[in-house]
Amino acid sequence: MTIQGILFDKDGTLLDFDATWGPATASVLAALAGDRPGLVETLAVACGFDAEAVAFDAGSPIIAGDIDDFAPAWAEALGTAYDRAFVTHVDRLYQEASAASLTGYADVADGLALLAGRGLKLGLATNDSEAGARAHLAALGVLDRFDFVAGFDSGHGPKPEPGMVLAFAEAVGIAPEAVAMVGDSAHDMAAARAAGAHGIGIARTPAAARALEGVAEIVVADLDGLARHLMSAQSLSIE
Repeated sequence: MTIQGILFDKDGTLLDFDATWGPATASVLAALAGDRPGLVETLAVACGFDAEAVAFDAGSPIIAGDIDDFAPAWAEALGTAYDRAFVTHVDRLYQEASAASLTGYADVADGLALLAGRGLKLGLATNDSEAGARAHLAALGVLDRFDFVAGFDSGHGPKPEPGMVLAFAEAVGIAPEAVAMVGDSAHDMAAARAAGAHGIGIARTPAAARALEGVAEIVVADLDGLARHLMSAQSLSIE
């Protein structure tokens, strides 16, 4: 079936993950720890983050997971309840901190314009919050390109569950098999498979290339590569 809609992951796909979320995570941990000695390091270890290097371990749950994958350990270390108030607090801290370090890839605006110009429906599915996602897209000047934006808290479930993919297909009036989920993680590809959609990996970094090996239908390097793939007569085409 012809691809009619592209559902993008956000971090590592449209945003430079390390440049955006490394400094943001350092800021969030500092805010949570306050002036308690050693607590930043405790929180950092709990989420696979090197606070001194401002870098993530390869297996950090922050890379592909949602807040439920890392924030409960923070609440435990802080001696507080992991509840809606804590989730809201952490999300607010991240929204504020990531706004300061937000780094989009250089090809995003032109790449989205090209795809939208071909008549494709565009959506975003992220394990960040929906409010955070919309704020990031607005700061990049591309929010109006999207027909659909969903986060872990939008009611469709997080990736790798298929809910956001299916919700996008329904929202724009196309079949799930007419959707290509574009992302940099195995979670993105699993969500696509579970929904009956196509999984296209985007390897902006060597780490992403390793994560996508064997789980993506095809892997592209950037949005130009995605457009060329979609318009190739030898592959999925655009009507």
